[in-house]
Amino acid sequence: SCVAYYNIERERRLETAMGRVVSSESGGWSPNPEVMAPRKFELTKWGWFPKDDGFGASGKPAIGGPWSLIDLDGNMVTNVSFQGKWLLLYFGFARCPDICPSEMLKIGRVIDQLKETHPELASKIVPLFVSVDPARDSLSALKTYAQDFHPDFIFLTGSPTQVQQMAKKYRVYVSKAEETEDGDYLVDHSIVVYFHDDGGELSDCFTQSMRPKDIAEKIVERMSNAQQ
Repeated sequence: SCVAYYNIERERRLETAMGRVVSSESGGWSPNPEVMAPRKFELTKWGWFPKDDGFGASGKPAIGGPWSLIDLDGNMVTNVSFQGKWLLLYFGFARCPDICPSEMLKIGRVIDQLKETHPELASKIVPLFVSVDPARDSLSALKTYAQDFHPDFIFLTGSPTQVQQMAKKYRVYVSKAEETEDGDYLVDHSIVVYFHDDGGELSDCFTQSMRPKDIAEKIVERMSNAQQ
């Protein structure tokens, strides 16, 4: 009948249109690009379903983007400066009494473990520390702080505006706590290590609860899959 033909034709056109929107060739699709990155889909016998990207059913969060900061030599560096390298990115501050040092030491152990078990992969990884307290984390303060951590770490700071812009792109929660009578204060912030691939795309995120062994295994998995 005409109705049946119309329904079939409508489904065919819908499927064709859906394919153009969500297929790999189109660059993917997101219901809210500001929150979730575009996701690739594939046509299965059950219809269009998202490809597995390691971030679960919700897909990859829209995190990261262009940024510019200052290294310990006073040189401006940007996200482009690390093109071709895999990044372990951590936001913290030099006067953090416990959590930041603990996470930094953990990243150092991950680097050393990878150098021992997968030296070729380890040579492609750069750990970055970005200060969320630019008012106090001067270059000299960070140089002193850096002495306590893995020598591969690159420490970055910048103007308050630069730091705020980068933190916003990574959705890092940053809040200055109340000052004490002597003017000291702590900075509350998100505790996440961001892992970027050599093209600058977010590959994974590592939380505070993860052990060095767990992180190292995830890194090897992500980097090995990227080479296939």
